[in-house]
Amino acid sequence: MKGTLLICKKEFLELSKDRRTLFFSFVLPILLYPVVFFIMASLGRNDQTQREGQPSRVQIVDPSQIVEPWLKSDPKLFECSDGRPANLQQAFKDHTLDLAIEVEASAGARVKRQEPYRIRVWLDESEPASELALQRMRDAVKELDKRQVSERLGALGASLQIIEPSRILTENVADPGLALGKLLGSFLPYILMLMMFQGAMQHGIYVTAGEKERGTLQSLLATSLPRSQIIWGKLIYIFCMGLIAAVLNLLSMGISLGLVLGRVAEHPAGSAGLASAHLAAMTSPVNLLICFLLFVPLGLLFTSFILFMGIRAKTTAEAGTSLMPGLFLIITLGAFSMAPGIERMPLLPYVPVLNVSLAIRKLFGQQSSFFEILIAFFMTAGLAILMTWIATRLLDRESAIFKQG
Repeated sequence: MKGTLLICKKEFLELSKDRRTLFFSFVLPILLYPVVFFIMASLGRNDQTQREGQPSRVQIVDPSQIVEPWLKSDPKLFECSDGRPANLQQAFKDHTLDLAIEVEASAGARVKRQEPYRIRVWLDESEPASELALQRMRDAVKELDKRQVSERLGALGASLQIIEPSRILTENVADPGLALGKLLGSFLPYILMLMMFQGAMQHGIYVTAGEKERGTLQSLLATSLPRSQIIWGKLIYIFCMGLIAAVLNLLSMGISLGLVLGRVAEHPAGSAGLASAHLAAMTSPVNLLICFLLFVPLGLLFTSFILFMGIRAKTTAEAGTSLMPGLFLIITLGAFSMAPGIERMPLLPYVPVLNVSLAIRKLFGQQSSFFEILIAFFMTAGLAILMTWIATRLLDRESAIFKQG
């Protein structure tokens, strides 16, 4: 055990001498996310404010003048012009038009006969300004319809309530923080896995294939330390670096989220205050402890895989190439775990790595199963032990240590 700690201490001492690596490993993650989140939130808020403060640019064809006067009555919401551009698609691309409307020519006659009339709308669904214009038009036409129906009922002497014979009253019985918990549970495990693997990978390559390239691994094996203690020292170091990377990135994201919520909220009782309260409730000590216990064997599995591939590689370039499939696998599984409805698939709790993500997702969504948590923990722990045993056996093979490119 003393030799294991000695090897781990050696790796941390070497890391402390590289200021550039220290900055990119520990300082940059704390600074990066708040800056990026703040810029994105500010740009998004400014863009939304600018869109809502300007009238929607609409071109309308309305021979019967049924809808056009109604839209023109509110110049704060609509800037209307007659006709249609020669190239409608180009007008949307040039951002000179938000919405194009065509009311059928017989609309006036249909209104007199109390028949419905058709309104055709063209928009660019990829542009928020076009979506806003459509929503404004729908609201305006809805008000116009109410006015026309009210006039018809008034002429008949009927009550206006005749058009609304029933009313549906809904009451949400779910926890107000449930939606936030499900949202966090869908992407939080994915971010943790990715950051943990990526943080461990760069340091794992340095202390395995990197040491082989520098010739220091052979010198280390020539000491009196057992090889098992050498590999366990490196394993603990790689695991700690992966865990630190995940914690620092999560801490930075948490700070960023707090800053964004703080700027969005207009007063303490606003949405940010409620979101913060629900977030604090979901991140209870029990939930955090369960998440930590699930990620410990997962981190060891990643570390063992990185150690195994790093020892097998001849050079750092080969080690990086060998580890890329593992990174792609995590990205694929993470994207799959964010898909809606996967928690209802019966076999997913038995899929390695994915079962950890699924267990944490259900934990934050208040749908956790103790049985599924145990399956994820013991399955991941078993795979981590197996991979560590394989890596240890590989280090005992001279061909794996001394083969050169």
